Amino acid sequence: MTVRRAVIGDAAGILDVIQPYVDDDIVLPIPVYKLYERIRDFYVTEDDGVITGCGSLMIMWHDLAEIRSLVVRKGCQGGGTGRRIVDALVEEAKTLGIARVFALTFQTAFFERVGFSAVPKEKLPHKVWKDCTFCPKFTHCDEIAVELVLDTQSDPSVDPPLPLPPDADLIMPTPVRQ
Repeated sequence: MTVRRAVIGDAAGILDVIQPYVDDDIVLPIPVYKLYERIRDFYVTEDDGVITGCGSLMIMWHDLAEIRSLVVRKGCQGGGTGRRIVDALVEEAKTLGIARVFALTFQTAFFERVGFSAVPKEKLPHKVWKDCTFCPKFTHCDEIAVELVLDTQSDPSVDPPLPLPPDADLIMPTPVRQ
C-alpha cells in the first residue's frame, strides 16, 4: 500500500470510496467540481492501482487546519490505512507550520488512537463553521470535535500581523471620473 498526494486521475476513485459513507449519512457528499477544486488537499492510499482510502487537509486559518473526508474503502478497514492517511495529513500540517489540526467525526476512538483529543465544538473558532451553514445537519450536528495540538507555544487568540499593501489602488482600482 502506498500513500501519496492525489492527482486529477484519482477523482473517480475518491468518489467511489466516499460514496458508501455518504449513502450511510456518515460523510458529507463532495460535489465533483469541489473535488477537482480541492484535489491538491487530498492524500490517497493505493493498493494494486485501486484507491483504498482518502482524506484531505483544509487550511482554516494561519494556525488551524481540518481533516476532512477521511474514509477507508469498505472491506479494507483495520489494516492501518486510516492511520497512514492521518499521518500524511499531519505531516503536511507540520510542514505548513500549522499549530492545530481538528476533525469533526463519529470515530472518536480512532482519532484518540492516533493522538487526537475530544474537545468542545465551542472551542473551535467561528470561522470553522463557514461551510457548516450549507450542511443538511447544520441545526442538529451530532459530530464530535477532536483536535491534535502540534505547536504548544502557539496562541490561537492572536492573529499574525499582515503587511498593508503598498498601494491599495493596486488591489482595488479607483474608478476614474471625468
